[in-house]
Amino acid sequence: MTSSVMLVAQVSVVVVGLAIMIVSRIMSSRVPSYPPKVGSLIPWVGSAFSLVFRPSSFFAYCQAQYGPVFKVVAGGRNIVVVTSSDALTGVAFADHRALSSHIQHYDHFRALCTDSSLHPKIYDTIAHKIFPVLDRRLSKRTLGELTPPFAQLVLDRLKLFSGKPQVSLTRSLTEPLYVGANCVLFGTRFPQDTYEDFFMLLNSLPKRLCRRPFWSLPSSRARDRLLQRISDYLKGANPATDDNLATSFTALFKEYDIPVNVAAPSVLLIMSSLHQNTVNVIFWLFAWLLADPIALAAVRSEIDRAIREDFGNFQTFIAEANPEKLDSPSFALLNSAILETMRLTSVQTGVRLAAIDIDIKEGEKTVPILKGEYVVLDPRGAHLDKNSYPNCDKFIVDRFVESEYRGDLVATAGYPYFALGAGKHVCKGRFLAIYEIKVLAAIYLSLFDVTPVSRGGALHSRWEPPKPSAQSVGTIHPVEDVFVRLCPRSLF
Repeated sequence: MTSSVMLVAQVSVVVVGLAIMIVSRIMSSRVPSYPPKVGSLIPWVGSAFSLVFRPSSFFAYCQAQYGPVFKVVAGGRNIVVVTSSDALTGVAFADHRALSSHIQHYDHFRALCTDSSLHPKIYDTIAHKIFPVLDRRLSKRTLGELTPPFAQLVLDRLKLFSGKPQVSLTRSLTEPLYVGANCVLFGTRFPQDTYEDFFMLLNSLPKRLCRRPFWSLPSSRARDRLLQRISDYLKGANPATDDNLATSFTALFKEYDIPVNVAAPSVLLIMSSLHQNTVNVIFWLFAWLLADPIALAAVRSEIDRAIREDFGNFQTFIAEANPEKLDSPSFALLNSAILETMRLTSVQTGVRLAAIDIDIKEGEKTVPILKGEYVVLDPRGAHLDKNSYPNCDKFIVDRFVESEYRGDLVATAGYPYFALGAGKHVCKGRFLAIYEIKVLAAIYLSLFDVTPVSRGGALHSRWEPPKPSAQSVGTIHPVEDVFVRLCPRSLF
């Protein structure tokens, strides 16, 4: 009896041992040891609270602790975060059928349009109706028709800030940009008095995209007012009286018989894509230049010289500010300053959903991404790589100045640079963004001497820009505005 019991016990141990080995082998094949997984105290919930309330600072912490690629759990979802140049390139150039960007688009739809039944129609409208038109309108060849009228609109709007004792740096930069860009893309009939509603909504986007609960009711009301104004603009289309830009844009919706309740949120989404990152880049460009008087003086000197030597005078610059003249060695330092600002301000730039199992290269390692996992692209790991960028966390105004100027975006060649996207998902408005910022900066610094106002009236030996918000998405947001004094300059 005893021997029988021992035999059964021995067999049981062997069976259990084999079972453990088989289960371990299966689990090891299904749950790779790389990338490392960020620990959390609460199962299933995981890191959801950090992703909702402080995504940018949380990703920066994880990268420092776990390396350039890591995995987090949030609400039962596995999320692979890639921050290195190799991994970002692999994801950006992966087959879109394997790593789909639909989830990213639908997150924006949900943030700006509460009626989920309209989301498929909105996607079709934007992807297949509006984007082909914008591709042509925003190409480098045709932007020459837009930049001179944009320059005049910016000048007219900036003049309204002259003579005030102090102004908001954010508003004095972004309102002219908002009005000018909307007007050249949608026509002069597009409602330009929507700035405050749009930016109230735009400021709530990080909370909406992170699915943070209880975002402000005022921003929801602002969105509803915007949709109503856009609807009125679309309904009021009249080819007999509208300018060519408005006619060509509104005719698009009539041609495809797109109802207003789909067309209006589609336009709002295009506006959001057009402005949400550019307005932060222009703010930080000026904030960092104001914190470095030597860099500011060098950029202003270049602008003054370029306008004088390439255009003859300021009025000619306004009339002839086309891409060919803006993309020249005469603006090499300004171009470098813009690219450097984009490098330092870019945070999460995209989300993908794996439709199948796929492997991505990261140096000598392979990153396995399993079907159903999410992938977040965060370029800061590449942009703050000290091997590629000495003094990587510093704003260095001439970092992208080349010995021989070859073009506005060519200066980033040879660097890990993902501020404007990559692969199939490269930013469609990248050239417009560069030229918008160049024109606005040139006019602003030609019109005004700019002095930052110390916070609280305190005297400091050196003015410091505001801190970045931990809630930032897309590009870093400042935690507070900056106020400046604008002293009119006598134009040469």
